[in-house]
Amino acid sequence: MEARRLSFFARWLIRPGFLLACCANAQAQVTAAAGIAPVHVPEKVQTVPRVPGLGSVLDGLNGGITYSGVHSSSVGWYTVMTPAVNYSFSRHFSADGSTSIYFHRLIANTNTATAAQHPLVDDPMDPGDTLIGLHAFFEPGSLQDTITASFTAPTGNRAKGFGAGQVTYDFSNHLERYFNELGVILDLGGGNSSGLFNDQVVKDYNSVGGLAHFESGLVYWFPRRTYVEAVAYEQLPLGTQTVYRTVARGENRATGNTRAEDHDPGKGGGNPPPVATTVTTVSEDNGFTVFMGLPFTRNVILNGYYNRSLRQHVDTVSLGMTYVLRGRPKNRLSMIDRALREAEAASQNPADTQSK
Repeated sequence: MEARRLSFFARWLIRPGFLLACCANAQAQVTAAAGIAPVHVPEKVQTVPRVPGLGSVLDGLNGGITYSGVHSSSVGWYTVMTPAVNYSFSRHFSADGSTSIYFHRLIANTNTATAAQHPLVDDPMDPGDTLIGLHAFFEPGSLQDTITASFTAPTGNRAKGFGAGQVTYDFSNHLERYFNELGVILDLGGGNSSGLFNDQVVKDYNSVGGLAHFESGLVYWFPRRTYVEAVAYEQLPLGTQTVYRTVARGENRATGNTRAEDHDPGKGGGNPPPVATTVTTVSEDNGFTVFMGLPFTRNVILNGYYNRSLRQHVDTVSLGMTYVLRGRPKNRLSMIDRALREAEAASQNPADTQSK
């Protein structure tokens, strides 16, 4: 039954994407025939969220790395380094790979002899799962549509909560509609792991099991490619989940439910001893995230986010610096595009043209 539901969901997700792709090709042909340049929008979606700016209009190979400081209300401070590579086959199709490496992150002490005195121990360095993304980008009318198929290779340590311990997958359809510099975002998708959804946010758990996810919000582009994005999200399990955590956070292992008194010491519950947990239960997550990006140069970007998980009762803050090997060029328009847009502007203002 679960496999049937996943199959139905995948068909529901992919078919609209192909229809939009066909619409995009038809729109491109009509635009070229009419001699009108496509509508300009500030940017397109970040295909590698943890390394913003990596995906660009440049064809060919590109690389980048992000180094961030992260604070989570569940495990405290640690640092994350994410190297990534991207290959753009054309303006519409690209692929990428990335792996986050965690430094000095606290994890549960599984040594029964010392766990009582030292429930958390410092983990010097551990990689997470390797993420591979395949992207198709289209512009049907005034929309920007990015269809993504994501997969992970199990390079992270599942016992420590850094990975799912198996190959996982996810499919998503990301839509953006711009009104000048303000964009409206809608993201629908599904897969079999929480690690592939909203993956810019570093989580202290990973799950395996069918789930659907939804995301909606706004993004505003300031001058010099500076942006602020705010989204609300929902991660909805479609069945039984296996959840791997770095630390316990008041979860009842028998039912998988989270009680309010487990998080409020004033109610007598307090947080239980943080031990490694593997639970087989439903794991829902929802909340909101605010992202920001501030380019210093063509190659260096300051980025960060604040995430509040309402369901998991966790706050996460990150601030980091990204270096991109091939930065976005200053002049994004070809000579043909520039000529078409100048012609379009002249046709819209005939009085100005005649006065000249």
